[in-house]
Amino acid sequence: MGDNPQRTSRERFTPRLDILPPPQRRLWPELATVPEEFVLYGGTAIALQLGHRQSVDFDFFGDRALDPTALAAEIPFMADAQITQREANTLTGILDRDGTVKVSFFGVPGLARLVGPHQAADNRLKIASLLDLAGMKASVVQVRAEAKDYLDLDALMKAGIDLPRALAAGAAIYGRQFNPQITLKALSYFEDGNLRTLPDETKARLAAAARGVDLDRLPTLRAREDVPPGPEGGP
Repeated sequence: MGDNPQRTSRERFTPRLDILPPPQRRLWPELATVPEEFVLYGGTAIALQLGHRQSVDFDFFGDRALDPTALAAEIPFMADAQITQREANTLTGILDRDGTVKVSFFGVPGLARLVGPHQAADNRLKIASLLDLAGMKASVVQVRAEAKDYLDLDALMKAGIDLPRALAAGAAIYGRQFNPQITLKALSYFEDGNLRTLPDETKARLAAAARGVDLDRLPTLRAREDVPPGPEGGP
């Protein structure tokens, strides 16, 4: 029988706002106006929970189609944004809060979630669970070589989500489009992109974790919703 994680996790928590640069902290109270359907994903969502690194972008994902023009008109803080991307299911803007802040919204019909999002105690912003974020990061390293993603996975493992569970989460979110073997290869090679800048101890932990995975013994997790498109679209 599949491992069935807690379905609703709308617990209030105090986010680690100290990881946000000053412009992002100034925008934070305004994020209370983000529509209910959107959940914060990406490195910032992880850092707000674990405090392991500074993160600057706000990437919001919803589980249904997005009309970028209507959404831009609905959110007050987007009124003064420089819109850099406006297309089907995507809206990205740059805001000035005595420094630039990038905010993106993505509509992913059928976006799968394993655990309900947490909710920030101050502005009530919904933030994805660490398990969901681990699954998405496990897919992201398949398609880009950026040190921040590897630091995020390392922090998630330190927080108690081991690599087999992260791979199982990726499989639950992306279905057959997710190949865990590619993730293991990515976590064993550090010559692409800016991966050489990773601390040696981080590379050693990730490589050791990858070597220790038995793909025939991964746990099975079940998502709450239908499977979304493949890893290219993940945060």
